[in-house]
Amino acid sequence: MKIVTVIPFRKGLWKENLTYFSIKDIPNGSIVTISLRNKNMLGLVVFTEDVTDAKRNIKDMDFNLKKILSIKEGSIFKSEFLESVFLCSKYFVQNNSDGVTSLIPNILKEEYDRFAELIKNKLLKNEQNKEELSVRALDSRESLKLSLIKNEKLLFQAKLEERIDYYKILIRSNFAKKKSVFIVLPTKNDIDDWYGYLSKGIEQFTISIHGGYSAKKQMEKIENIIKEEHPILIIGTAPYLSIDRRDIETIILEHESGNGYKMIAKPYFDLRIFTEIFASKINAKFILADSLLRFESIARREIDGLGEVHPMSFRISFDGKIEILSRKNKFKVLMTETIAELKSALEQKEKVFIFSLRKGLATYTICRDCGETVSCDECSTPVVLHHSPDKKKRVFVCNRCGTSKNTKVKCVKCDSWNLVPLGIGIDTVYEELKKEKLDHIKILKLDKDTAKTAKGALKIITEYETGENTILIGTEIALFYMKNQIDTCIVASFDSLWSIPNFKMSEKIIQLILLMLSKTKNKLIIQTKNDKDSALLAIKNSNLLEFIRTELEDRKSMLYPPYSRFIKVTYLESNTDSSKTKENLSEIFKDYNPVFYSGFRKSSKDKNTVNMLIKADPKKWSLPILSASASIEEDLYRKLLSLNKISSNFRVLIDPENLL
Repeated sequence: MKIVTVIPFRKGLWKENLTYFSIKDIPNGSIVTISLRNKNMLGLVVFTEDVTDAKRNIKDMDFNLKKILSIKEGSIFKSEFLESVFLCSKYFVQNNSDGVTSLIPNILKEEYDRFAELIKNKLLKNEQNKEELSVRALDSRESLKLSLIKNEKLLFQAKLEERIDYYKILIRSNFAKKKSVFIVLPTKNDIDDWYGYLSKGIEQFTISIHGGYSAKKQMEKIENIIKEEHPILIIGTAPYLSIDRRDIETIILEHESGNGYKMIAKPYFDLRIFTEIFASKINAKFILADSLLRFESIARREIDGLGEVHPMSFRISFDGKIEILSRKNKFKVLMTETIAELKSALEQKEKVFIFSLRKGLATYTICRDCGETVSCDECSTPVVLHHSPDKKKRVFVCNRCGTSKNTKVKCVKCDSWNLVPLGIGIDTVYEELKKEKLDHIKILKLDKDTAKTAKGALKIITEYETGENTILIGTEIALFYMKNQIDTCIVASFDSLWSIPNFKMSEKIIQLILLMLSKTKNKLIIQTKNDKDSALLAIKNSNLLEFIRTELEDRKSMLYPPYSRFIKVTYLESNTDSSKTKENLSEIFKDYNPVFYSGFRKSSKDKNTVNMLIKADPKKWSLPILSASASIEEDLYRKLLSLNKISSNFRVLIDPENLL
């Protein structure tokens, strides 16, 4: 009899793996049917041992082992894919089960038998070796063989048109060699855009795939990916790398700087890391591409010796005019020069977009006497000043938990009434435009309040792009839904961008301005108090090289990523005294110089948040498949992993986007 360890294809289980028994020897990587909580479901076999070897562990179990119900013939998941999931799980200190269930699309689990039959028929049709029909086990010898072959990794930083032209040539070259190409993108909108860029002339061999399609549409597309004999171009999100297509020779990770690659829920993977691991596992050429790569990726030229498709371009390609307006005199939401430009554009029937960082009237409010920020009573997040639903008064609203409170409050620190709202929100811009009495001009707003869904956002964008005499005021969300270029873009307050406490903020500001430029035809107007800001000067000079070089030098001197690996541990506890938790964590991680701090979001009601940061050597927290001579420090890994077993209130984040 065999004892079999299985990862069930289900999220949210309290336990990483489950144990069953079988009279058959089941290879690792097999797909089996198991019974769990009176329901039959599929599971992935990760370990099998003889009952005699596991006898001691069986005696310690406080439950009876259940039998494996059935064993599937073969597995539709490539061994390289599963190995990549497990490596990624280790890198991010997460359970393998969470990684497997998160990175295998539901449709592949729900329609497993159907896809397994398709793959079997294709193998038979192509007269493949019969061994291909056996279970594709996790063979360590195969992994060792692949690890000895170093795949090519390249950086590609160029303007959009140049990347499109290069990909068209690359795709034709791969097709000629009977090889397929997979372009990974972070969002549905990105996929739709790139399908339009690249599918012309090869529509029958180009397949887009993402979770936004209906189950029926996904099934149809996956069937086409599996069945198509001709090499194909797949444009999709990272989880669809799980589809068994064995002729992929090139994987391109496009829009590399996109926020959508970071999973905001467990297992908190960065899908850029997963994609790179998988590309290495199948020995595919791997290209990281964007108009401006993340600064840490640019630094990999030096750190990891990554090559370049072409010499990287740091020049800003914009045919219009960038105008920086400095607020030297009395403050106005929209300066006199801005209003003049806006009216001129409207007279010429041009499209105008005004960008504001946050919804509401003011992005935050402080006490003039002591500097304390007005925060939410429930979760301590800084509140935003809004109009009440009936527009008759103003209220403070927490954008995190939705709690609202009266504006007639005192400072909680010094009991002062001297509170002042700061920052320019969308509603403030809207009210300012109303004062200008722009006849026959419709003013639209797009933020998370006016558009609760993607459909709602698209409705507003369509009205703006097709209508005449319209102005759109919006947050960053508006830029992601724009399909057509606008004539004039106005940044209401550049300085408010710096109000977000983030060690990558300068990089994010540059990326945001570049996004605006890509959506603008004629003119970008930026209102600011500080026209000597280094980021603004780099944009004005249309060359980012020196700015990025200085930023990386600063990060290196302060041991910020990519020159250290940030590992953040957060613990939310019910009592008000956090000293005991800090003491315990200090003792556990004493060899790693932990730093404890309070985040911007201090706490939740009746709870206290403890934040701990470890700066690890990148060579001691990476994978050899990502960086030569790197490894995961096992002692630190075990200690971090043990936190999940101590309490579910612990959260471990590797490479956090911010330290809040």
